[in-house]
Amino acid sequence: MFPVLKVSVTGLDPNAMYSFLLDFSPADGHRWKYVNGEWVPAGKPEPHSHSCVYIHPDSPNFGAHWMKAPVSFNKVKLTNKLNGGGQ
Repeated sequence: MFPVLKVSVTGLDPNAMYSFLLDFSPADGHRWKYVNGEWVPAGKPEPHSHSCVYIHPDSPNFGAHWMKAPVSFNKVKLTNKLNGGGQ
């Protein structure tokens, strides 16, 4: 996914286990396309019928692990396929 989402985390219990997940859902009632350097509405979206949760590959892990450096979601791949094989 570009740009890459990075999150700095503080305040976790260093010895407790945590998982990080991203959950994607439509932001509005449009399908969008990129035309002439800008995003423009391009019709109605596909029906939203399933959860699009991405589990960070380091999950689960200790709070100390998550707090030592920004958590990067650089391996996220976005697709509109229902069986995207982890995408």
